[in-house]
Amino acid sequence: MKKNILTLAIILLFGANVFAQNGMTKLEQLPAKAQEFVKTYFSDYKVSYVFADKEFADTEYKIRFENGTEIDFNAKGEWTDVSSKNNCIPTGFILKDITNYVEMNHNGMCITDVEREFNRIKIELNDSLEIEFNSKGKLISYDD
Repeated sequence: MKKNILTLAIILLFGANVFAQNGMTKLEQLPAKAQEFVKTYFSDYKVSYVFADKEFADTEYKIRFENGTEIDFNAKGEWTDVSSKNNCIPTGFILKDITNYVEMNHNGMCITDVEREFNRIKIELNDSLEIEFNSKGKLISYDD
């Protein structure tokens, strides 16, 4: 019985410690690479909140701007997802081959979401068309 109570107490303390690491934070507490990304591409956007999500050794971050645009960063401060339900997003950080492809093949459309995975980049246009590229910007597939 004492062993079960001790185990439960340890689990509760560990859980409280992990929970305490999660929550609202400030832009200045993000990794330098994430701060520089925001300054470079989103300097005109007003931050609504910054959230830190610590899981074991890694911390992921989410920034939400007042216009609804969101950016997710990994623990190294590298963007993993940039999205906006209502607005076109800046594209200066997206591979030029991808932005050129959109300009040439989807004239008048803009990118509203870009997600970077291990070896793929997925974008969504403002007409809900999803396009997938490899990590070098070469077209892989369409999904409408």
